[in-house]
Amino acid sequence: MIALKKKMDNPIKIHLIRYTGNHPVASVSPDRVFEIVEMENAVVVDVNKQAKKEYGEGPQVSCSVGDRLSREQAIQIAASYQTTLTSVSSAELTATRTPRVLLKD
Repeated sequence: MIALKKKMDNPIKIHLIRYTGNHPVASVSPDRVFEIVEMENAVVVDVNKQAKKEYGEGPQVSCSVGDRLSREQAIQIAASYQTTLTSVSSAELTATRTPRVLLKD
């Protein structure tokens, strides 16, 4: 897995949420319930497009804040970087957890 990052010794930290329960995203796209909500010390990370390949092999897809991930891609990120995971089960909680800097005026 390749990470495009600053040339520093700071570790990459990825903050994920997982839509669960009666959240609309969990109902509409059950195969893409993980979402990157914050990244530290990186702008983009590459993950496997195909789950059955070894990490970093085969076609890669670039992911950043706001991108939804498959379960396998979330596991790959968690195995490669410092990761936090928060469960979101209500659409009301999603609005309050969205960082202000991502909202358009």
